[in-house]
Parts: sequence; C-alpha cells; structure tokens
Amino acid sequence: MLQQKSFVFNLFGEHTYILYLETGEAAIIDPGCSDSAENRKLADFIKSNGLKPVLLLNTHAHIDHVLGNDFVYRQYGLKPYIHKDDLPVLDALVYSSGFYGIDAVASPPPEGFLEEGNTVKLGNEELQVIFSPGHSPGSICFY
Repeated sequence: MLQQKSFVFNLFGEHTYILYLETGEAAIIDPGCSDSAENRKLADFIKSNGLKPVLLLNTHAHIDHVLGNDFVYRQYGLKPYIHKDDLPVLDALVYSSGFYGIDAVASPPPEGFLEEGNTVKLGNEELQVIFSPGHSPGSICFY
C-alpha cells in the first residue's frame, strides 16, 4: 500500500512529499528543503523509516519546489523528472533565487521528462502524469 508523508519547507511554506511502500522504495516529490536543518529533517525521516529513495519528481520547477534537488542528488544520487516545458524555469533557479535573498545551488539536470499520459512506477504502484500548465509552462500532477 502506498503511504505518504508531507513536510512544509522554506520561506514560501512549500509542501514536499514522500510516497513510499512497505518495501521501502520511495519517491521524493518537490523537495523544497532550503537549509541544513530542512535537509536533515527530510533525511532523518527517510533513514528512520528504512526508506530507499528511487525517484525524484518535480511537479514544476518554481524555486520553492526545487531548492532541495541538489541535496537529494548529493544524498541519494537522484536527478529530477520534470516536464520539458519547465526546463527553462529549472535552469533559472540560481538567478531567480537572488530575488528572494536565497543562496540556491543549481539543480542537477533532469534524468528524464514526463508528459501527459506517462506513468511513473514505484514498485507495483503507478502514478499517472497529468499535464496541467498554467501555474508554470510545464506543471504536472500525479494521480
């Protein structure tokens, strides 16, 4: 059975999610952790629950949703999956962080791109990708 844990991170009050299975496989969605304390909070939950992150998913690439992409990459070796239309937004992370007084680290490049109709597998569970542009050019939802 798919379980969920959410965290509220960074000055924007962004929600980061971990979806995980009894097997320990986990997906990290929109890691907004922006400092060492928030990184530790995410990592401590993963470690204390014996989880093994296997996916990094971004619903979109606004700064508040991708601040922790570099941490997740360094900690777990995962690169994000995003919609291709949000690549310019992701690439602008360091530039846009200056407007908020945040010292952001660039996100690793995407592992791959997700489009309407794709499915993302986590163990035996499948998440449908729904293209939902508007909030950003490449916003997606998971169902």
